[in-house]
Amino acid sequence: MTTPGIAAQKSIDIVVPAFNEEACIRTFYERTARAIDALPYAFRILFVDDGSTDRTAQECFALAASDPRVGLLRFSRNFGHQAALTAGLDAADADAVITLDADLQHPPEKLPDFIAAWEQGAEIVSGVRARAEGASLWKRSTSTLFYRLLNAISPFKITADSPDFRLFDRKVVNAIRRLREQSRFLRGIYSWVGFREVQLPYTQAERAAGRTHYSNIDMLVFALRAVLSFSHAPLRFATYLGLCVSALAFGFGMYAIVMNVVFHQVIRGWTSIAVLVSFFSGVQLLTLGVLGEYLGQVLEESKRRPLYLLADTHLPALVGPAREPKSSLPPRD
Repeated sequence: MTTPGIAAQKSIDIVVPAFNEEACIRTFYERTARAIDALPYAFRILFVDDGSTDRTAQECFALAASDPRVGLLRFSRNFGHQAALTAGLDAADADAVITLDADLQHPPEKLPDFIAAWEQGAEIVSGVRARAEGASLWKRSTSTLFYRLLNAISPFKITADSPDFRLFDRKVVNAIRRLREQSRFLRGIYSWVGFREVQLPYTQAERAAGRTHYSNIDMLVFALRAVLSFSHAPLRFATYLGLCVSALAFGFGMYAIVMNVVFHQVIRGWTSIAVLVSFFSGVQLLTLGVLGEYLGQVLEESKRRPLYLLADTHLPALVGPAREPKSSLPPRD
């Protein structure tokens, strides 16, 4: 119970997905601790080990033994970055939640700025890359193209160059928890739930150690998931393409009839027939492929598998103001 006349201390959870980041964990913790130690909030640092095969979990347990603010959620296997973020948001129990990566590309020194924007009324504070050190021209170009395309075909405006370096008010976290789709694109979900957003620029540093775990194929799959989750444009494109092809086929058929009946000329040549058959077959396969991708998503949703499974859980106590009971939230996976 809060003493009258004394403001309750606000609480903040810091959610940190980690996959094979043993070389970065201690440096990340030290920089984060320096950034938050002087701030008047009750903090927890919740690492989410996404099925690491190195000593990431052991490093986190060692930090938890030396600092009671550190906690760990360890997956039974690798479920992916989006699942790790989801698990952290599910476990969070604070007035605000900050998410950032353990590889130190998201600078912990910006956390006080995020918190200040939240205190001024922002319900979502999104870090936006103003500059990315060490990023290749290919990665910068494809990222820009991806966001432009996605915003052009999606009814929801998704913040460009804004990865998972964000702060969420508790009401936003509660809203995100209600969305349990299997094919998760959290950056789209953040836009879908709405709420007041403030964008803060930052310089994305190079990885502190190790190597990236996202290959070009992984990025392509991630982009495809985003498009399928937040746009029906591919289905409409397949429909329009089918209509155009049908119109062309009808026009060609009328042309052949006129040439035969009126001018008594037969259009000869197997080349044109082979090209037309190949083209129409390609259109059919493209349409079936688009339908298959959406049906695949429906299949995954119908299975209702948990988004992740936990092998170990260590959650430190969080001292803060009284808050709504957990029973008001949807069941956690």
